[in-house]
Amino acid sequence: MSEMMSSIKEVSLRRATVGDAEAIAAVRVESWQTTYRGMIPDSYLDEMRIEDSFLHWKTVLEALPTAGDRACVYVAESEGHIIGFASGMLLERAKHGFSAELSAVYLRPAWQRSGIGRRMVQKVARTLQAQGAQNLLVWLISGNNVARNFYEELGAEFILEQEFSWDGVDLKESGYGWRDLSVLLASVQAMPTSAAIH
Repeated sequence: MSEMMSSIKEVSLRRATVGDAEAIAAVRVESWQTTYRGMIPDSYLDEMRIEDSFLHWKTVLEALPTAGDRACVYVAESEGHIIGFASGMLLERAKHGFSAELSAVYLRPAWQRSGIGRRMVQKVARTLQAQGAQNLLVWLISGNNVARNFYEELGAEFILEQEFSWDGVDLKESGYGWRDLSVLLASVQAMPTSAAIH
């Protein structure tokens, strides 16, 4: 356990607001630059800017009130600092038999494997389930074994692999899913955490 994790254990989960956009963008950029080395060209990762991601997340968060609970973003916060976030949405059209999507789960490296990521996923899943979702799809960049293991530990099953382009970079992504959201929620509930999450 890192010094940060051993000295700071209180973590709260809450709905994101527009004022969180810059902190969310910073977490996303840091996560991409540390997680995707070797999977995405270094030149792309090195050119990622918080300012660009900030504009995207500001737009997303500004639109949330009109979406109701059909879309949600939660942040994990410790001592006033955002250390992670997760988002999800109901799909207008089902994809591969799934009616909802877990669209992002990012956590600062020092806080990974503490149980916070699982609790954020749980928050998103419960929100979408309350809106009628019975299943959940998530995409990850193929070769991201850490994410694959994370989702498989929560009971997700492999659905398919496909090619896609991100900002002109050709990649492959793997779809994983829970056909029954209750399986995901039960898996999270049964797992221990190393942080006091509320």
